[in-house]
Amino acid sequence: MKKLSLLSGIFLLSSLCCNAKIWRVNNNNGILADFTTVQAAHDGAKSGDTLHLEGSPNDYGSLSSTKKLVIIGPGYFLDQNTGFQAITLSAKIQGISYQEGSAGSEVMGIDFWGGTISVSSNDIVIKRNKFSSPNGAEPDWGIGSVYISYVQNNGAIGAKNIIISQNYGLTVNVAYPSTGILITNNYITVPQYFGEETENVCLTASANAILLVQNNIFRRGKVLTYNSSVTNNILFAGFFDGAGNLVANNIGSGTQFGTTNGNKSSIDMTKVFVATGSSDAKWKLKSGSPAIGAGYGSTTANPIDCGIFGSYSTYKLSGIPPVPSIYSFENQPVGSTNDPIDVTLKVRSNN
Repeated sequence: MKKLSLLSGIFLLSSLCCNAKIWRVNNNNGILADFTTVQAAHDGAKSGDTLHLEGSPNDYGSLSSTKKLVIIGPGYFLDQNTGFQAITLSAKIQGISYQEGSAGSEVMGIDFWGGTISVSSNDIVIKRNKFSSPNGAEPDWGIGSVYISYVQNNGAIGAKNIIISQNYGLTVNVAYPSTGILITNNYITVPQYFGEETENVCLTASANAILLVQNNIFRRGKVLTYNSSVTNNILFAGFFDGAGNLVANNIGSGTQFGTTNGNKSSIDMTKVFVATGSSDAKWKLKSGSPAIGAGYGSTTANPIDCGIFGSYSTYKLSGIPPVPSIYSFENQPVGSTNDPIDVTLKVRSNN
């Protein structure tokens, strides 16, 4: 365990510049790391550093961030999508509040387990994280959220240039007149306990916020946007509302998007997805799916699919971050001076 955690931290060096430092965050018993909570790691780091949170049965607390930091976890659903990480525990954070000074920060591969990211700073990237919390076999019984607020100390200006990409099981609220908001390739939903006919909003935005909303799956709930681009999405169950939007090449289970501009209505969702495999793999498109090649700008030579596995920011199973990972670890149980312990590692690169 110690050797595996150390090596996984070393591999992250390849993704960072020579002036930045990587800090190990691990709260497992018997593991010597730099920090055991995400807030302590933030407080001890400098802007530009990276916090590497390692898998643990215990959460790492919450974070109030005033520094530009990259936070990287190992991913989620690692016990379902095998072959990604040798250790299948996720790294849990209760929530993050991005405040003044945190512009340029990124967070990826984290399990928020129903928690919230609140954004009061410009230029934040939130990608490849899980926000849902399970109830038995139901993976999205509870749902966390991303709340985009105003720039700290100026309640008239919404936070801008926010990327929300390739996340699983969240709601999104853009509460102020923000611009440059990219919401792409996410599995977005309200909690399952609300039921299939709920009108609780899974994505809502200020009437003066401008969003680019593409290649998402809206599992249940209402989508409410204004003056935004809404393309290549699949609405499994729920509602769509708003005004002034460019709405094209979306697929709805009912008449949510209409049938003009490449939109498709009243689609049988049992014909869209494979519906088997892990909690996130089951949202891949099945053979012959009406979502295949149905995206905006799709051509025979360059087909673009609707849904989270389409277009250019393709959803990554388990939210695996784009750094190398150890997916197999084998060691000889005992050794001696004459017979040292043999360790065999298998490493994969991740896009």
